[in-house]
Amino acid sequence: MSEDLRVVKTKNSVRNALFELMSEKALAKITISEICVRAKINRKTFYSHYRSPNDVIEELENEVLNEFSAILRRGGDSILDVGAAIRDISATIEQRQEFFKQFMRQNPDLFNKGKIKAMLCRVITVSLKNVGALTENESVLKAAAEFSISGVLSLYSSWFDGNCKEDLSFVTETAVQMVTKGLSAYVSEEKLTKMVSKK
Repeated sequence: MSEDLRVVKTKNSVRNALFELMSEKALAKITISEICVRAKINRKTFYSHYRSPNDVIEELENEVLNEFSAILRRGGDSILDVGAAIRDISATIEQRQEFFKQFMRQNPDLFNKGKIKAMLCRVITVSLKNVGALTENESVLKAAAEFSISGVLSLYSSWFDGNCKEDLSFVTETAVQMVTKGLSAYVSEEKLTKMVSKK
């Protein structure tokens, strides 16, 4: 157990060191030596966990994806919990604010392209089918999911662009309304009412 705690402590030191350095320079220019000095570890310790600074970022990104995936799985096959899911995703974003700030500084397209958006679009598409969407055309459902998720992720991007000064709950509730209204052409009124009211 104590060994696991040491690993966690070491990884946190590496992450914190990397975040500090990312606020000073581009990720591509950060060396392992610089991370080790900031984290107060030796290179051997670094290499026992990672091969490069990019590995640290990838691990963090995968952790966030796993958290988002777990949030979405809690709703089972139903999209009726979309309001609760967006609120939980917002809570995760708020908790990991530093990661998102630094990562978006290096990768402004974090929310516009890549794994996070692809996963959310996939889940929305499947969920629409599972709740009995008003159409069975998968291309239409994919387009609806893409439109909805792009809007939500754009709101989060704008929040970070504004240095997170606006109340995140306002952004969250706007996102919930956007998604439910955006999907109104594909989900019955009764189901949409349940989606919005879940708090």
